[in-house]
Amino acid sequence: MKKIDENLQEQEQNKKSEIVNNKGKVLEWIENVLFLINKYGFKKIIQAMSILAMAIFFITFIDAVREDNLIKEIMIQGDDAHIQASNARKEIDPKINKTLTRMLYSMQADRVGILEMHNGKENPTSLPFLYCDMTYEETRENVAYIADEYENLNMSKFQFPSFLYKNKIFFGTVEDVMEIDKKLGLRLQMNDVKYIGMVLIRTSTDIGFTTISWMKEPAMSRDAIIADLTYYVQELGTYLDYGQYKLLNQ
Repeated sequence: MKKIDENLQEQEQNKKSEIVNNKGKVLEWIENVLFLINKYGFKKIIQAMSILAMAIFFITFIDAVREDNLIKEIMIQGDDAHIQASNARKEIDPKINKTLTRMLYSMQADRVGILEMHNGKENPTSLPFLYCDMTYEETRENVAYIADEYENLNMSKFQFPSFLYKNKIFFGTVEDVMEIDKKLGLRLQMNDVKYIGMVLIRTSTDIGFTTISWMKEPAMSRDAIIADLTYYVQELGTYLDYGQYKLLNQ
């Protein structure tokens, strides 16, 4: 108890000392101002303060202009990057569609497509939610397009992407898919898919997945399908990585 009282007394004494010191600084500042007024006159002091204020304003203004120009430059660079990326997309689109069409008919499939990943939003800790869109799709005649049903898919709600990250490639029946990911299997059933192949597209980073599906048992053997999928995914990955390559080398 005695020690607590001593600490309180010490804190009180420190506060009093601080107040005295602050008063001393104020008095010292007042004395300096009065000395300058007596030496140079009140008018000259006001003129000096005006010049100082103008100098501060001018420096602040210059800094603001520089900051504004920097922001504009960053925005212009951002626009240029977007234009470059858009031009790269326009350049690769016909090549990807041509490859998918060749893949569709050479492998005698009913649908082929590409699911590209993107970061739609983040949680409060800045951990991104990964989404994917079916950005490219080709089908045989009289086979319905399903790309609109595969937009903004939250990948955290499906187990199949984790399987592909680990195994890189899959081929099997829709029942095989259900054993890994029932939710995706049911969705595929609604699209009349009986057999499906999927490959992770990985170049400088994970881009997405190439998909191919059949409404009945494929005429090709499993080994031939795996070999062709491996070949085509390398070609498609090269095109999809081209946009990033152009941005890094512009």
